[in-house]
Amino acid sequence: MEPIRQVLTVTKGHAYDRNAFGDMLDSLPGIECTQVEQPAAQRHFRGVEPDRWDAYLMYDMPGYRFKADHTPPDLIEPPQGFRSDFLRLVDRGHGFVFVHHALAAWPTWPEYGSVIGGRFRFVREPGHPDSGYRHAVEQRVSAVAEHPVVAGLEDGFTITDEVYLADVDEKSITPLLRTDATLTDRTVWSTWNAVLGRRDTNDGWTHPAGSGVVAWIREHPRSRIVYLQFGDSPAAFANPAFRRLLTNALQWASGHAGS
Repeated sequence: MEPIRQVLTVTKGHAYDRNAFGDMLDSLPGIECTQVEQPAAQRHFRGVEPDRWDAYLMYDMPGYRFKADHTPPDLIEPPQGFRSDFLRLVDRGHGFVFVHHALAAWPTWPEYGSVIGGRFRFVREPGHPDSGYRHAVEQRVSAVAEHPVVAGLEDGFTITDEVYLADVDEKSITPLLRTDATLTDRTVWSTWNAVLGRRDTNDGWTHPAGSGVVAWIREHPRSRIVYLQFGDSPAAFANPAFRRLLTNALQWASGHAGS
């Protein structure tokens, strides 16, 4: 009998339906998730604490201080100790599954985005356009590779969830799933405009079209890294295909290097 995988689930930084999210985590077979919010979660990355966890599920979005007056957010640097602890775990072989808005975490730390294999940008900068979003998009998702993370989902599935038009480092990832949603700066909304209080507008915004990759892996020499773009709403949390995908991802990421 396979052991129960112990997973630290890191949250905070972005709003979500806690009850629906918790119900989803409780439904994952063979997995026990313990939720801890940032910044308290950072202590679970240091010392002997990581020995308790078979994998980390990152559903957090730290690094911003958004303002009620819709002026640009303050960007917060990650603590140096957490940087070192996180990179040490990647080098040691811990597995990580990054979900949905975790793609936007720690915007001032380029190496963090490099570990994930992409970046969702809330801030518009010269040479780096802000990313795009659109909520509640009904989409058909297709598998584009054979891999344990997509086992049982080879025929694809339908889900209604938020889509992103974001940076994806296509050269450093192995795509697993693609959406049929059209991802252009005419079909999704500018995130920077939303931050400034102009939700669902594209004024002054251009962005290269997206490839449609919504799930991928990155295999470091020792660590297993997964990114899943789904996970915005209770409808997504309740979707059986997403639950299967998340279960597969956590089981695979929990595997030891070389297994």
